[in-house]
Order: sequence, then structure tokens, then C-alpha cells
Amino acid sequence: MMQRTMVGASVLVAAVLAAAGFAAWRAAAGSAEAGTPSQGAAAPAEPGASGDAPNAAAREVPAALLERLRASADATVLAILADGVVTRDEVAGAFAAADACTRAAAAEVGGVTIGPATFTDPDGAIGFGGASSASKEALDRVGAAHLACVERLFSPVLEAWQAGPAYAANQAGWDRMAECLAAKGYPTRPGMDLRQMAEAVGTGAPASDVAACQAAARQ
Repeated sequence: MMQRTMVGASVLVAAVLAAAGFAAWRAAAGSAEAGTPSQGAAAPAEPGASGDAPNAAAREVPAALLERLRASADATVLAILADGVVTRDEVAGAFAAADACTRAAAAEVGGVTIGPATFTDPDGAIGFGGASSASKEALDRVGAAHLACVERLFSPVLEAWQAGPAYAANQAGWDRMAECLAAKGYPTRPGMDLRQMAEAVGTGAPASDVAACQAAARQ
């Protein structure tokens, strides 16, 4: 019997890439990392960094992220984010929707058993149920479907939840980076997040420009 653990880990792009550096940030700024059929854990946001209590029931979605998600998210996610706020219950509901989507895919493929899923805290570890099957092909098909379910239904909502504390902690530095890049002729502006700046700068910016603005952001 072949087994695979499917763990959902929506890693907040901005928080990860701020630490990794501008070059890696620019290269990897395509999307939040979706849950994958392998071992992993969600990257927790720092509790209370935005003034929220650690057990806050709702968080306002940062304007830059909300603008991006509204331009690309699934209709189900758009309905959740329509008021500009995401709640713990909405994150839990999005998790349940992705889990149900994966289980529906497993039922359609056949021969794959999905174990119980675990969701206790959107700032902690979040795990989807492990899959088992005698067929590697069936496992692979369900694994691919799981990725799509998580990316479409859950990752954007969890990213919106995690973003508030991280944006509050980093926005001042991002604004300094945006102002520095704008002075060098790039179409950046204060209020952008890292992904928006990456898209504005593009892949051809000289390394010296990037390094100088990284230094400015740290001041």
C-alpha cells in the first residue's frame, strides 16, 4: 500500500522573501506556495505584530494584497474577501472546501483513501489528510488535484489571514525600497508589497540598483 502525506502550507510570499533577499524574491514572486503532497508546515505569522491579539477572530486584509487577490482569485475566495476582512471561521471554511475538493477528486479517481485532516489554528500547522493507495498513478492524480484545490480555494484565504501582521512589520521598509527604486526610474510607489514591486521592476534590473535599494530599506 503506497502512502503520501498531503500537507497544506500557504507560505506568505512577502515574509519569506523579505528574509531571502531581493534577488530570490524577484525570482520566486509568482504565487504563494500551495500545499504539496509531502511533509511540511505552514509558516506562522508573528502573533500580535499588527496589534492583533494572538487569538483575534478577524483581520483586515492589507490593501496591496487585497488588490492583487481581487484581480486573480477564484469566485469563492472573492466572496470571502469582499468585505476586506478575513476571519478565523472563513479560513477554516476555506480549508474545509479544499479538503472536500480533494476528497471529491479521490472519489472520482477511485482506489485512494484520504485520512482525516487537521485544522486547529490558522497561525499554526495545518495538515490535510494523508492519501493511501495501491496505485502510484492514482496517488499522483489525486496529489495533482489536491494542489489545485488548495491553490484555488485555500491558499489565498490563508495568505490574506497571515498578511496583516507581516505587512505591518515590514511595510515601512518596503516603502523605503519602493521610493529608492522609483528614484532610479522604476514604476514603484509606497504602499506596494514585495510581489507588486517585483512585477514593477521586472527581471532585468541591474544588481547594483537592487542592492542599493535593499540597503535603503534596512535603514
